[in-house]
Amino acid sequence: MDDDFNAAVEGFQAKMAEIAGLQAARALLLGVGTTARRRVRVTVNADGIATDIKFSGAIGELTPAELADAVTAASRAAVLDVARKAKELMAPLDVDQAEAPKLDDLFATITSLRDHLG
Repeated sequence: MDDDFNAAVEGFQAKMAEIAGLQAARALLLGVGTTARRRVRVTVNADGIATDIKFSGAIGELTPAELADAVTAASRAAVLDVARKAKELMAPLDVDQAEAPKLDDLFATITSLRDHLG
């Protein structure tokens, strides 16, 4: 029984380390979006917050409303880009979809833990 418990703890620790590594990698992701004529380029961080906005020399040809639309469109594209990257990054994470353990199994595990720690 101790071997099963130790294996379960080690498996849990390995899964937590994997999740922590993926979260750290996700935090470094950037997304980039541009308008159709590349007049506006927006970069966002992993949380979708704009960290950089660049304008081309042709930006003066736009009206204020067109400029606002261009920034909004580029921002939306950047957020979609970083979301796609985050989804791809997290895809390998094997999420356990098993049904919940039975109450008797939980009691047995708690008893085993008590015996193990006692």
